Amino acid sequence: MNATAVFAPAAPAARAGVELTVVVPFFNPGAALRPTVERLVACLAHAGVAFEVIAVSDGSTDGSAATIAGIAGVTVIDNAVNQGKGAALHQGFAAANGAWIGFVDADGDIDPQHLVDYLMVARAGGHAVVYADKRHTESVSAASGFRKLVSVSYSTLVTAMFGLDVRDTQTGCKIIRRDVLLAVLPRLRERRFAFDLELFVATKAAGITDVKGAPVRLEARVAGSTVTAKSIIRTVRDTFTIYGRRRASHYAAYALAA
Repeated sequence: MNATAVFAPAAPAARAGVELTVVVPFFNPGAALRPTVERLVACLAHAGVAFEVIAVSDGSTDGSAATIAGIAGVTVIDNAVNQGKGAALHQGFAAANGAWIGFVDADGDIDPQHLVDYLMVARAGGHAVVYADKRHTESVSAASGFRKLVSVSYSTLVTAMFGLDVRDTQTGCKIIRRDVLLAVLPRLRERRFAFDLELFVATKAAGITDVKGAPVRLEARVAGSTVTAKSIIRTVRDTFTIYGRRRASHYAAYALAA
């Protein structure tokens, strides 16, 4: 389907028969997209998970959206305008029917099997959020030295500014319980890469503390790197915007009202 991003809320209740919705945001991933989506579908089906996949093109111009048309269990939303990863996630969440809602990057560096593993952890512990943690002792990363330096530097900045009990906000693989996501989603404003950070800031402000990091294996990226000077500067700028919102009690005021 062709659409522009509309940030409508998801339905309050999960649809019967859908345990997990996985949103896959993508922007010009090229040949990486179809193998990632096929692997995701295969992993979920093999694990016996009742699922749906919502793949959201954030204004891709490489024809990648057409490569996944017709895959069973996959809905494709093909936006004409690039608005950012966060915008694509908002759109996917609005269409989600699962009792659990997850997302994974489409660039080929994160095995979708992790979502199955995280769902099992979430099921067993009833956790609010299970997230990929590059700094977990069992994690393995094939990322370049530059990406690792950027990641550690950003994590250090986030810890100093927000005091979150989350070691890695940015790795693109997470599972969130539906009621938790619906509780915080109306206050999330970020449309680009800082969406993940804002999710954790809003979750903490809402008094939700059962957030669990889990190991992740990061392979070499099949698609090109999204870590550019422009994206780094924009993410840092957006981080300070989130800090300003928190200082202005944007998230706390919402939590009290809720």
